[in-house]
Amino acid sequence: MQTKQSRKQIIDSIINDFETRKEARISLENKWKNNLNFYNGDQHVDIYKQYYWQSTESFNHVGPLVENRLSILAEVQPEVQDELVRSVFEKLRFKRLIEEGNFWQEVTGSVFYKVTKVDNQPMISVCSPFEIYPDKLDVSNMAEIGSIIHAKKVNDELVIEKWSRNHLTIVRENALVYDGELPYPFPFVRGTSELVAGQFFGKSVVDRVIPVQRAYNAIKNRRAEFMSRMACGVVAVEDGSVDVDSLEIDGLCPGKIIVYQQGYREPKFMEAGSIPDELTKEEDRLLAEFNTVSCGGDLLTSMAGRALVGEGTLNIYNELAKRQLRRPIQSIEDVYEQVGQKILAILGVENGSSK
Repeated sequence: MQTKQSRKQIIDSIINDFETRKEARISLENKWKNNLNFYNGDQHVDIYKQYYWQSTESFNHVGPLVENRLSILAEVQPEVQDELVRSVFEKLRFKRLIEEGNFWQEVTGSVFYKVTKVDNQPMISVCSPFEIYPDKLDVSNMAEIGSIIHAKKVNDELVIEKWSRNHLTIVRENALVYDGELPYPFPFVRGTSELVAGQFFGKSVVDRVIPVQRAYNAIKNRRAEFMSRMACGVVAVEDGSVDVDSLEIDGLCPGKIIVYQQGYREPKFMEAGSIPDELTKEEDRLLAEFNTVSCGGDLLTSMAGRALVGEGTLNIYNELAKRQLRRPIQSIEDVYEQVGQKILAILGVENGSSK
């Protein structure tokens, strides 16, 4: 029987290990948060406004791009040959879990499915990468991982589970809940949007399009500022000739009376010019770049929104998108297979015996 001191040592070891792993992947976590911000349209959190009048709107192409990819991936449902696995999938509504997992996979680059046993029955849960802390970040093969810490809040209490290949330790709010042999096979199955050699966590399409989205926002905002100057005008006045404070507060509202001092020249609008062609060309170039770096996803989104596009054309673009999404589609197929194997292992059934 363990002594109090040994229990404390185990708890301290788990907590220290968790903090070390958390610190090691903080840059990745910040990147995932940034990806979520861009997906949600919060794209100017780190943009400095030099002047109050500068426009900092977001013209979000990331959200529709991801949603379009998700709609295509939602159609992926690999055939499950094993009747027992198929019945478990149906009972646990695995298709919905996959759709939830696809969101994390597409926005952050990775998702994890956790196959455990509850009341002697398989249970599948979706874990975002924010909850997963591997012992190595520089390996792309799951088989090279010695242990994974799964940490999350449960009823406002932090639960830290350290899963190795043959051992499990669970700490909940500085209390040792379990420390012993693994009660069932290593439970984690990883899905990736794009697997990166030498990296445990995958890469997302959002990573690639963020620089383009930033540039696109900048161009659109500069264009909006230019149009505002053309619409409202910029007034030139001689120093001391008018009440400048009144102009700054009220602007040139319709019917406004401008009083200027006798002996001064009357205020006049400066020549606004026209929108430079370079702005329009750069905007078009960036839209084309969106299509390039996102494998045509942004183009498919825009085509789908046009009433005059024929069904045959959309089908062609859908087939093109599926070819470009081959990597995440392959990941989903692998997830089905690996989760199915873990279900059979939990139920103590040999592969193929329940067909």
